[in-house]
Amino acid sequence: MYKANQIVLASVLGLRTDLTGYHLEDTNDLSNNYYLGPNYGGQNYDGEFFGALQEGSTLYLSILSGQRPDNGSNSYGGLFSPGDIRIETSLGVFGIEVGGGAVGNTGAAIMEGANGSTYRVNSSGYTTGHTSLSTQTAGSVWLDADWILDPISPRQPVQMSINSSSTLVGTADYIFTRNSVTRQHSIIELALDMNMFGGATLYDMYWLPSCGNDELRISTQISSVPEPASVALLGLGLLGIAFMRRRA
Repeated sequence: MYKANQIVLASVLGLRTDLTGYHLEDTNDLSNNYYLGPNYGGQNYDGEFFGALQEGSTLYLSILSGQRPDNGSNSYGGLFSPGDIRIETSLGVFGIEVGGGAVGNTGAAIMEGANGSTYRVNSSGYTTGHTSLSTQTAGSVWLDADWILDPISPRQPVQMSINSSSTLVGTADYIFTRNSVTRQHSIIELALDMNMFGGATLYDMYWLPSCGNDELRISTQISSVPEPASVALLGLGLLGIAFMRRRA
């Protein structure tokens, strides 16, 4: 997963110009009490970076946030309830299971194949429960799943829930680390074989915590059909459009 780590570090330093799309934003590293919109939550819910890089037939994604793979706890219940990655394409919506720990547990890094997670979140955005998923495992990539909306208006799809019509298209090389050096951040890193998308064009990629307090989004057009080398060279260095929208 060295490549995905490079995406974060080099983007922060301004050294990469070949990312398909990215957004970098970090509002606060210390307080957990400042206003994100539409609720308070601070660093625990802060979305900071989402980067995508296509190299050949591999798509690398990196997400930096204040959400940890364990759930954490406070007097209100759970703090961390990371949502899943949603990718909208020309052939439908794909989802990548992020996973996460049970309420009140101190967790560790999550790798592909670990049980996935679905969180129950109350109307204020606090996590009240957790269901461990043995089929919808961390790093698994699905087509045509259902999506659970966050509880706070404007409500958005944040958690994937597979159904009898969902198709498992593959599993990413995946890790969700618990803490960075500052203990204020965690990093989701994954690498996917583009063949999982069946020739689709990828338009929008999203990640939000399950409360929906913050949003990371990349808008771009990535073809999962391999291009001739001469055509691929024409696109080298072009950036997609990426932005993060905070609730108002």
